[in-house]
Amino acid sequence: MIKQLLKYTAAGCLAMAMFAACKKSDSFLDKRQTESLTEQMVFSDSAKTLSFLVDMYYYTATDLVHDRYNYVTTPKGNDYACFEDMTSHSVSYYSDPQASFITGANTAKDYFSNNYYKVFYAKIRAANQYMLKVKNSPLSLAAQVRTAAEARFLRAFFYSQLVRLYGGVMIVSDTAYDISTPMTYKRNSYKECIDYIAAECDKAAQDLPTAAEQPAAEYGHITKGMCQALKARMLVTAASPLYNGNPITTDPQLQPLICYSAGYDASLWQKAADACKAVMNSGIYSLFETETTPSARPGYSYWKMFLIRKNSEYIMPHMLAPNTKYEGARFPLSRGGSGWSTPSQNLVDAFGMANGKATSSPGSGYDPKFPYNNRDPRFYCSIIYNQATVFNNSTKKMDPVDIYKTWQGTLTGDGLQAYSTKTGYYSRKMSNDSTGRYTNQNRVLPVIRYAEILMGYAEAMNELNGPTAEVYDIIKAIRRRAGIIPGSDGMYGLEPGMSKESMRSIIRNEYEVEFNYEGHWYYDTRRWKTAEVTENVPIQGMMVTKQQDNTFTYQAITALNAVFLYPKMYFCPLPFDEVNKSSALLQNPGW
Repeated sequence: MIKQLLKYTAAGCLAMAMFAACKKSDSFLDKRQTESLTEQMVFSDSAKTLSFLVDMYYYTATDLVHDRYNYVTTPKGNDYACFEDMTSHSVSYYSDPQASFITGANTAKDYFSNNYYKVFYAKIRAANQYMLKVKNSPLSLAAQVRTAAEARFLRAFFYSQLVRLYGGVMIVSDTAYDISTPMTYKRNSYKECIDYIAAECDKAAQDLPTAAEQPAAEYGHITKGMCQALKARMLVTAASPLYNGNPITTDPQLQPLICYSAGYDASLWQKAADACKAVMNSGIYSLFETETTPSARPGYSYWKMFLIRKNSEYIMPHMLAPNTKYEGARFPLSRGGSGWSTPSQNLVDAFGMANGKATSSPGSGYDPKFPYNNRDPRFYCSIIYNQATVFNNSTKKMDPVDIYKTWQGTLTGDGLQAYSTKTGYYSRKMSNDSTGRYTNQNRVLPVIRYAEILMGYAEAMNELNGPTAEVYDIIKAIRRRAGIIPGSDGMYGLEPGMSKESMRSIIRNEYEVEFNYEGHWYYDTRRWKTAEVTENVPIQGMMVTKQQDNTFTYQAITALNAVFLYPKMYFCPLPFDEVNKSSALLQNPGW
């Protein structure tokens, strides 16, 4: 019941950390403590008031944080390593809940969709409560205004997460509901939700500093740029095929809940382009590119970006204390890891070659006998494959990882098996494979980064005008930073004179490899309305065999059979108990 979900008090949910604690080795999200406090106690003390707001920040990285450290999915610890495990990109350590989700066996009663729904509404209520009560707190007037704007943005962000999963949801406005407040349980239309989120981002931005104006000690707090970027993300989403002229149902009651426009509206792409351009024109953000040496790894800037707490590309960072959680969760057992989420062959196949060409393209140089040679540098920054080098704490150097069976059938300790890797690969995206899990990493997680804004703009402009020079330039810039070879023509593997359709395929593939393991693919394949293809295929792995002559052979295997049930799997179901409480609260198609 939404009313019960929104009965959210300060007791047991306060993160006792001061805003000024965001230092080089620490941040305002690094520590959480809880204590039973009344509302009066919270909003009569400046530290506790700020701590109430800080707690909301924890829930901004639900697509990125490993399940064991994911504040939304706990206490049930075997949800998803990240949202990649809800797609064909990776296979989870656990059979469930991934298998049930990706084969359509989950229901409206399942933990995943129910918990996300409840938690985000609880946080929306907390944001409403903060905006209402902060005016009576001992904070200065300037701090009251700024932090209320932060809460307004966070509320918009939580709505965006609900909308991306469920479509149109119920907007509860500014009221901090309690159990006695009368409510009408009815979903707002998808258009109303998108317009509301965009307007709230605009309103919050008026009272927030830019990233350039923000004091260093407040890095990680909401800025004007974050508001602009979230607005851009949601307008790009709304312009996309699933929501713009391609309804998955003919039901006139349900269509408005899952479509911005039942008929195709090109102007939505213009709105998306304008929103992206506003971020680009701010002059504050840029692709992170740093100086390299001839001996530096391919794609060094792409790799290094994720190991720096503050850089030019992170628009919305999720703050973490220095840690080795990603290394510990994802690396092979021989490197101190657990292999919780292992990349699939489906994802590996998406990476092209170092010259920018797809592996299937003429002149790519791809050799199936040596499938890991000369690949897109982002591949080497993301995937641990057989004989990839990773720091070995025993030898104190970079050693190859053995992920194979011998010609006699003996598996290595890191080889393909249920409790090592189910796919023959391990992930190293956003991890430091040069020190392993033995040295804390100064990382924060990218909830939104500038590359997403550039890609959104390129996508919107291509849909409006086809592959203009501006569209080409953005894809070239993304590939240059990735370490792709420009070639004698300076085209980074792109063909001149492409059609809109050809460039669309390039753009979508670029999204796939650039943002792998960052929680984008689940949402992208839905907004493009391609999940019925990308997730209706076996999730594959690779069995590598070491022959007597020490060469390797490769055989694709099926790690998990996926089935995409149209149309239901394009949206999560609203919780069964919620729908049952009101005939006006309509369930999503197919559920």
